Amino acid sequence: MLNRISAAIACVVLFVPTCFAADRTVAVGDARIHLAESGTGPTVVFESGMGESPDTWNDVLPAIAQFAHTVVYDRPGIGQSPATTRPRTVVQMAIDLHDMLRAAKIASPYVLVGHSLGGAIIEVFAHRYPHEIAGLVLVDPEDGRLIDALHVHMTAADWTSRQNALDQALPTMSPPVRAELKAAEESGGAVAASSPFPPVPIVLLTGTKKNPEFPGNPLEQDLKLELHNALVAENPRTKHILVPNSRHYIQNDAPEVVIQGVREVLGSATPKRTGG
Repeated sequence: MLNRISAAIACVVLFVPTCFAADRTVAVGDARIHLAESGTGPTVVFESGMGESPDTWNDVLPAIAQFAHTVVYDRPGIGQSPATTRPRTVVQMAIDLHDMLRAAKIASPYVLVGHSLGGAIIEVFAHRYPHEIAGLVLVDPEDGRLIDALHVHMTAADWTSRQNALDQALPTMSPPVRAELKAAEESGGAVAASSPFPPVPIVLLTGTKKNPEFPGNPLEQDLKLELHNALVAENPRTKHILVPNSRHYIQNDAPEVVIQGVREVLGSATPKRTGG
């Protein structure tokens, strides 16, 4: 009980609080989007990678819910959210996130945490809705520019091998996941146009572990780091942390780094009092 009272006081000090602990579904256009909330305090919204459910955050959510109000959700066609006729582009996914938060009456500003494609989505969100964010935690973000760079730098034989592996995987993917894959491949321009971001605290986590057995991986890691370094150059408030014991799924390989990143962003965010 004392912990919940302390968290509620922290909400007033930092942000307008929205404090729930439940699953629910909200309507966004023709879509029915399932979300789950826990904890009290400033709102931290999680955006998962391509085709992934909120389960990807299971190693960090319980700890973050001890000091924040956490929100996770299934994008249309993923998990418990039915498919939608709304277009599947990175811009539309950012709009869907915004509309979902509004429909759920979850007050801004938000700290947004995004992994992989989810990182690209929250970058676009930050550009479109700059007054609704308090900070960003980018967990090994990726977008179409990495895919384009790989195509340029890989040998023709290696690229063909990569594409063959993808072609074999495609039949096992549901139509919504295939749509998200296409959105990821085409996301580079929209994500590039979103930077620089609003002047909010940003933590960027880059997995630097290399796996020579994964097709194109050592090259992919180097090209990804180049893109992340460029992001930092355009956004000097960004704290860039290299995570040597993780390749891509930092929230699972090094969850404590993600938890600390959220703490740091919350600690640096501009205060906003109730009624402000």
